[in-house]
Amino acid sequence: MKRSFSFLLLIMGICFIACSCSKDKEDGNYGNHPRTAVPDDLVGYWLAGSTSIGNFWGYDGSYQGAAFELANGYMLFSDGRAREYFYYTNTSYGCRSQVLGYKEGSVEIDVANKTFRFYPNSGNYRNYSSCNSTGNGKTKTYGKDELYPKVKTSYDGVEFRKENGKIKSWHIHFDDGSSLDFEKTQEPKK
Repeated sequence: MKRSFSFLLLIMGICFIACSCSKDKEDGNYGNHPRTAVPDDLVGYWLAGSTSIGNFWGYDGSYQGAAFELANGYMLFSDGRAREYFYYTNTSYGCRSQVLGYKEGSVEIDVANKTFRFYPNSGNYRNYSSCNSTGNGKTKTYGKDELYPKVKTSYDGVEFRKENGKIKSWHIHFDDGSSLDFEKTQEPKK
């Protein structure tokens, strides 16, 4: 009887550890930072982007690309986990720089109070420069100074636009008159 009880405790311990490990694996990169449930209308991937039309052509007639391009996206999960994608390019004095970043964390979204908060817990980025090949394309991990609690994305006055009672887009307006206009699309592949 004592042997059966010990065996039962061993099995229960293994099950507990296995369950704990699967939870850690699920939440391990997202962290245990503040989070709220995400409304069903907002679950999915949202993308906003902008580009400038300056610097399309170099003096030699070659295509140089836009002076800058910026895209920011969020994959939002119903339980408050989130992924942030960031893409930035800049062309200046014939040099083209690019940065592609990815972070995992949590979000607090309050549609009624028009707020959005993203708390990054982990992530990485790659960069490229046509004028400096040092480190091009190498994946670098964000350090603790680039993650929560030192860094968080915080927007107030978010305009959640609805059609037929469902959120179809959301907009963050800035003091200079510009905005980030998020629309639902497909999540990029990592």
